[in-house]
Amino acid sequence: MSHQTDDIIMLTPDGHKKLLELLEHLKTEHRAEIRERMQNAEKSSIVSEDPEFEEIKKDQSMLENRIAHLEAMLKKSRVMSAGEISTDRVGIGSRVKVKNLKNKAEEEYTILSSMEANPTENKISDACPVGRALMRAKKGDIVHAETPKGRVRYLIVDIKK
Repeated sequence: MSHQTDDIIMLTPDGHKKLLELLEHLKTEHRAEIRERMQNAEKSSIVSEDPEFEEIKKDQSMLENRIAHLEAMLKKSRVMSAGEISTDRVGIGSRVKVKNLKNKAEEEYTILSSMEANPTENKISDACPVGRALMRAKKGDIVHAETPKGRVRYLIVDIKK
């Protein structure tokens, strides 16, 4: 599980804003799109026997479940202020420069909650193996992470906000 206190999900202001925008998009544009698909299906066939209509109903159910999940997560979330992000120890919101001690490559990760993580942008969750290993480490520490590719050792080079 991600670093949470009493099930509180810590979000950066940017991550909170993006989740609110996604929720708004799902509630307005996506709901309208499904409503339109339903109306078109109702006009064009006998609804009770139409597999396309069943597919639309499944899509609608998945959308409503996703909306409910996002709303529940946002209710349990707390937006961090910049002042809460430490440069002494790695935590949610930290930008961490690390050196892989095996291949000597340097990488920079931003540690976020699982709701905000995007590994393709080096925004990793505090619950993933590397994020979990980095949490609470200090500059100069060596941490070990069990990854799908095996054990990796990282030297913490720098911690920024």
